Amino acid sequence: MNTKLFFLLLAVCGLFVGTACDDDNDDKRYTPDSVITKAFAEKYPDAQRISWESKHGYEVADFYLDNQDTEAWFDNQGNWIFTETEIPLSLVPAAIRDDIAAGPYAQWRTKNEVDKIERPDAATLYIIEVEKGEQEMDLYYTENGTLIKEVPDDDHTNSYQPTIVPDAIKNKLAELYPNASILEYEVEKNGVEVDIFDGTIHKEVFFTPDYEWVYTEWEIHANDVPAVVMQALRASAYAAYSIDDIHLFEKPAGLFYEFELEQGDREIKVTFDAAGTLI
Repeated sequence: MNTKLFFLLLAVCGLFVGTACDDDNDDKRYTPDSVITKAFAEKYPDAQRISWESKHGYEVADFYLDNQDTEAWFDNQGNWIFTETEIPLSLVPAAIRDDIAAGPYAQWRTKNEVDKIERPDAATLYIIEVEKGEQEMDLYYTENGTLIKEVPDDDHTNSYQPTIVPDAIKNKLAELYPNASILEYEVEKNGVEVDIFDGTIHKEVFFTPDYEWVYTEWEIHANDVPAVVMQALRASAYAAYSIDDIHLFEKPAGLFYEFELEQGDREIKVTFDAAGTLI
């Protein structure tokens, strides 16, 4: 009796396992709306081994292009959001590899798999994984070798996610910096930060939660500081301090120059306006 019951239960379990396997196969055969598949086919006509899945409200095509594992994200109206391609380190621009070799991560091990992120209205990013002992970091680089973000790698929880830049911010950026390209868009506790390339300059632009421009910040060299400001610094109580960094702040009220100074173990920040007045 017990033996018969055992085999009956085993058969029932087998039925459930088989059903689960069928469900898995159904997931693999998932295909989104034709509007999306048409948009994908137009953008990637040579894609091979295509499969689809839904992620975070987007339709994601996983495929191979030129023998490289690639993901393309689309919204439910067929608009392309971004594409992530896994490429070998050898295909990363030399400027990025040179910056890593000359920077603080030179002694870290650089993984060979690199994520290349292409977006419709923003610059291409390369996410480089480096590790040293138990530490792992994701380095976000632009094509010209500018490091714009360093993020601890926590079992891929920091994988790239789609971000939509509001039109209000796009319009303000076009007004302030008409030739700039967007690098990163990030919602923070007290507002919004947008990293941009304005020509060859990496700038950080800050907005309120209501998308009102607050200020823009970027690093400059001493020879970029107006003479009146440098003279004011030399005539101040901080003349004997050495300059570590200089940041230029552009605000609705004007330009402001922040000096990071040091003298021995003492470090201090002082700010002058464009007229040379200590703030």
